[in-house]
Amino acid sequence: GMLRNWPDAECTEGDGGAIESLRPATRKAWLAENPLPRDFAYYSLVTYPHPDHISSVLISSYKKLSKVDARNDSQMLFYDQIIPASTLIGFVNADHWALVVPIARTHSTLGSIFVDQNSFPREALLEAVMRFVEEELPKQRNE
Repeated sequence: GMLRNWPDAECTEGDGGAIESLRPATRKAWLAENPLPRDFAYYSLVTYPHPDHISSVLISSYKKLSKVDARNDSQMLFYDQIIPASTLIGFVNADHWALVVPIARTHSTLGSIFVDQNSFPREALLEAVMRFVEEELPKQRNE
């Protein structure tokens, strides 16, 4: 993929199985055969950016997915990000990479040119999620 060609990347070409495993039908079939344990609480946080919060390098994939549903983060449709039977924590106005890949922090040139919507307060979001889960878990145990 694209990230394999970036400076300091350690990705190999692979066999294409990673892409196949990400297809919604493949993931749904896997979940049907491998149900999640019921002993745990699951939470979902969805990335659903306004188009002006999508990095320029991801605009083409956002547009392709928009032909299926405009509610996407450039990599996944919003409803494919929700774990079955989970508690939906919320929606984040950031693209797929902005939430989890701090490219702007580690590759400033790439960040300023291609991944130009990558600045995101990940640490603050993680703290908010942890506080939410901490408050929510006792409620779920009492149900």
